[in-house]
Amino acid sequence: MPKERNTKLPKKHQTSRREEADQLKLLKDILNEMEALITVCTPEDGKILFLNDSIRRNFGIEGDGVGQVCYQLLQGLDQPCEHCPYLELMKDPDKTIIWNHKEAIKGSVFHKTARLVDWPGGKKAHLEYAIDITELIETQNMLEEKEKRLGILNSAAIILLSQSAENFKAMMSAGVALIAGIADVDRMSVSRNVERPDGLYASQIYRWSKEAGTSITPLQELQINSYGRHIPRWKDILRSGQCINGPVSLMPEAESLKAFGCVTVLAIPIFNKGMFWGFVLYENLTEERTYTEGEVNILRTASFMLVNAVIRNEEASKIREADMQLKQMMQETEYQNRLLRAVNHVSTILLQSGTDSFTADLHHAMGIMAESAGIDRVFFWENYLKEDQVYCKQIFEWPVNAEPRQDIEKSQGFLYSDILPGWEREFLRGHCINGIVRDMDDSVSGYLARQGIVSILVVPIYLQEQLKGFVAFDDCRKERVFSDNEVGILRSASELMASALMRNRLEKNVLKLEVEVDKIFYDPLTGIYNRRFFDETMQRLIRSLSRSGGIISMMMIDIDYFKNYNDAYGHIEGDNCLKTISKVLQESAVRADDFIARYGGEEFVVVLPNTDEVGSRIIAEKIMENIRSCKIPHDKSKVSDFVTVSIGVMTGKVEHTHNSDIYIQLADEMLYESKQGGRNRCTFASL
Repeated sequence: MPKERNTKLPKKHQTSRREEADQLKLLKDILNEMEALITVCTPEDGKILFLNDSIRRNFGIEGDGVGQVCYQLLQGLDQPCEHCPYLELMKDPDKTIIWNHKEAIKGSVFHKTARLVDWPGGKKAHLEYAIDITELIETQNMLEEKEKRLGILNSAAIILLSQSAENFKAMMSAGVALIAGIADVDRMSVSRNVERPDGLYASQIYRWSKEAGTSITPLQELQINSYGRHIPRWKDILRSGQCINGPVSLMPEAESLKAFGCVTVLAIPIFNKGMFWGFVLYENLTEERTYTEGEVNILRTASFMLVNAVIRNEEASKIREADMQLKQMMQETEYQNRLLRAVNHVSTILLQSGTDSFTADLHHAMGIMAESAGIDRVFFWENYLKEDQVYCKQIFEWPVNAEPRQDIEKSQGFLYSDILPGWEREFLRGHCINGIVRDMDDSVSGYLARQGIVSILVVPIYLQEQLKGFVAFDDCRKERVFSDNEVGILRSASELMASALMRNRLEKNVLKLEVEVDKIFYDPLTGIYNRRFFDETMQRLIRSLSRSGGIISMMMIDIDYFKNYNDAYGHIEGDNCLKTISKVLQESAVRADDFIARYGGEEFVVVLPNTDEVGSRIIAEKIMENIRSCKIPHDKSKVSDFVTVSIGVMTGKVEHTHNSDIYIQLADEMLYESKQGGRNRCTFASL
């Protein structure tokens, strides 16, 4: 009879259901703090294990949703989503899948990442987290549409620049047709101001209509209207530089305008040498609308080009001056196009950036925008709360002709009021700081001038309606005030980079979470499962196999004379020996349901579900032979010149009354017999 041994596990090593629940609660709390939309499902059938607070708020879900099918609850579908990655993940559990997905109900676009993770309770779970990039995509689409319009504007400018006295009507008609296409209007006209004794009149000198094709009518005083009689508001509004923009039905002069059959009008004032010269009128005869600020800005440019062509044709003596103005405008348009192309390039870089390469990619993106705008330095500043006050600190810097930096030590956090008074107030209003440093308040200009800054544009960064910080663009060479177009494009670029920065932080947090989850169930030295995983998985196996009447085999494995090995070769070689043994055990048990765990010290446990005694003998002998084949020298062993193991194996039918202690005890008793019998051998028993 074998010697009786106390094999009952100490209480500190026993994992209770309450501990498992606490562990799951901790994990859920971590996921709920994240802004990403996180779903955890069973990979086999898509049933929800967990939804974090962000995704439940996004989809308006009441309750935790656990047990419901994800694509039915979240997408309202009867079948899995077209891009559902769980089948691919089941084939390759170590794979991480990243893709963009347009949500069916709301139409939002999400940047998604999916992978299989170990979930508390011994489950494999499909973890999917998504970041809303709808605004990013919409911004990119808007910029592309703007660039397309600017391309058409360039074509119109080229046509209008090429006109001469001989081909003026044809070139004018072609240019106006392109501009009308940008504005999507039915009629266009150019009106020049005429001063008469009884007041100011608008003399319509050119008119284009869609019905007439590409033909333009260039007749003097085609139609003349008194501002005071027909459109009394227009004179003061247009003279101030503002546009008349919107549906006719909402205007006080609606009756006068309806007589001309127009439904929507956009009147853009034209100034020549600082004087109110007249206006260009865009008319839509069928659709009510209000032109956006971006459309108005482009049409302002188009209108100015159009009228300049008229002036050049009428006043041949001023052709050279008008030509220079248009060329300058073309340069500004090209500069604007260059900025837009840079934003698109930056968008591509950041959307494709990985977690490890993000810092380098962000600095690259900052450099692209700086070089495109003729900027010497770009800074990222981030807000944070300290003692209920808002501070800001510098986190990224791109300097020309120097290495980019992040988390700059010299840039300590400070209150806005201490260094940059008034900036926070302007940011909260959504305003940028834009101008020449010497024209700013003494306290601000002194701080900026000491850093060699001559001109600056500072863009506030808002994410989810919160002021997160700002991006500063420094010009250290020349005095300049950034134009509205420059401000708009650089603001878009800043928001793009800031959104990418926040996305990268979320992804890093998820990766950290995955590492923490791995720490729970894996032995840090050998990389195989640990005692906690063994205890929790055995509980699940017993429940499962007892329902099906299955059997189980378990091996307790101990390295022979391992203390002598450590004393002789040192603990570093001892750790290497443990790693080698772990690898051999993993290669020897190859079925998907089999698993190996480090039980403690030099002891390992191998669990073989649905394996009878014959199968367990084959595996045990294979393990011993594979370990012998490694020929790890062991001069202090009493049974061999190389490292060997002793194995105790039990096999039995699983009953619902069983617990893991029964199997451990019997396997441990067989291990004891193997040691008593001379070691380097296996001993088997049935439950």
